Amino acid sequence: MGIGIDVGGTAIKAGVVDERGYVKHRMHIATNLESDYEQILSNLEEIIVQLCKNSAESSVGIGVPGIVSANGEMVLSCPNLGWKNKALKKDLETRLDLKVNLVNDANAAAMGESLYGSGKGKTSSILLTLGTGIGGGLIINNGLIAGSHGVGSEIGHIIVGENFYQCGCGKNGCLETFSSATALTKYVNMRIKEGATSELKECQELDAEVIFDAAKKNDILACEATERMFYYLGLVISNLIDIIDPEIFIIGGGLSAAGDFLLKGIREATYKFLTYKELVRPEIVLASLGNDAGLIGAASL
Repeated sequence: MGIGIDVGGTAIKAGVVDERGYVKHRMHIATNLESDYEQILSNLEEIIVQLCKNSAESSVGIGVPGIVSANGEMVLSCPNLGWKNKALKKDLETRLDLKVNLVNDANAAAMGESLYGSGKGKTSSILLTLGTGIGGGLIINNGLIAGSHGVGSEIGHIIVGENFYQCGCGKNGCLETFSSATALTKYVNMRIKEGATSELKECQELDAEVIFDAAKKNDILACEATERMFYYLGLVISNLIDIIDPEIFIIGGGLSAAGDFLLKGIREATYKFLTYKELVRPEIVLASLGNDAGLIGAASL
């Protein structure tokens, strides 16, 4: 199928992906956030050259953690890497004798899951990646929906209500500030400062996993925080059903490691908001490709 590369804030993951969606000849290097664009460009060139030695591929797909122009030519904004208006496609094609395709990383993951993961066999699916932030990807009629300006599928920046802190995008009330791992820990810390009773007060390193574990033990604050998180996810998913009505919702990202606990909370919250309860029973499942989803989806380009 092709070479797939997933450029992340901490690592660049790459591999040759065959027609069955299997990743072969993997490569993995750390991303130095202090590296400038030219250095990362050279790293990408080196990775592609090495992978081409193990295959006869003539194209490479690259998922980047930012906004890609609608024509797929430019990385318009990539805050984690400090990029703005970078002609990554042209710059790599100038150095290499092969075609380069660019895509947002969450969109790439949505494509991977649609073709070879939990969405396989479905014509429409929505992926939500829950981690430090919230990403999203929409597949409708087997096609990726990125929008006329390349900024579609930004589910994490749907505004759901006023919040106690601003989103990194500059707005107040984004889903990302209610239902991400960052949001969960910020909320618990705020409530502890307000005097809430919880065993979490004694925790030295508070994170989403610790909060989930406490909620499973019926800690009052942990239950309050997770229920709040699920409430807003359910609200957004139900709204997406009213607009798009996909066959399946796929939950990925670091928080998906919570498994059934996470799914149960999201499903129950979503069902409460459904407009057509007698008609719709949305399928909400975990992503199955793990960290490979992005590079597999990128290769499919």
